[in-house]
Amino acid sequence: MLTALQRRKLQLRFALLDTDGNGYLSQRDYDLVTLRLCAAFGHLPGTPEYERVHEAYLKLWEQLRALMDADGEGRVSLDRFMDGCERLMREEKQPPAHDPVDLIFDMVDADQNGVIDLTEFTKWMHAYGVGAQDTVEAFDLLDSDDDGVLSRPEIGAAAQAFYASTDPADVGNWLFGPL
Repeated sequence: MLTALQRRKLQLRFALLDTDGNGYLSQRDYDLVTLRLCAAFGHLPGTPEYERVHEAYLKLWEQLRALMDADGEGRVSLDRFMDGCERLMREEKQPPAHDPVDLIFDMVDADQNGVIDLTEFTKWMHAYGVGAQDTVEAFDLLDSDDDGVLSRPEIGAAAQAFYASTDPADVGNWLFGPL
């Protein structure tokens, strides 16, 4: 059974993915997420960078749809999303709504220096609609070694904690802004 904290985190993740705000996840939402993320980093449709991200998000959508679209309507409600993620957590598998960490990290690390700075992190969070103050606070919390940048291990740990942790104090809870 999901804890209240896990439910809040999954509700936040659902809301960030439901880009058209209609209360369902669909391929259109994943297309729009791709467009927003890529636009934030200057990757236009048709470019190899855009196509790589779009292909990854479509795979995520197909995994989610296959597991959670029981009626075959091509959309997933919040209730089905929560039930599906709970089932996956019981089976100790990562929910399909989890962004592929390496793909996102490589895209967000726009200058390809192996770390994500605050400017890059801000573009990423703003693509999801996270405000400036919350973005800075999240960045500071996720920067576990206080070196002013986010490393691949820091982002990976935050992603794992976002989905799996039941500890309200876990900084990974801030991966997509405040709950």
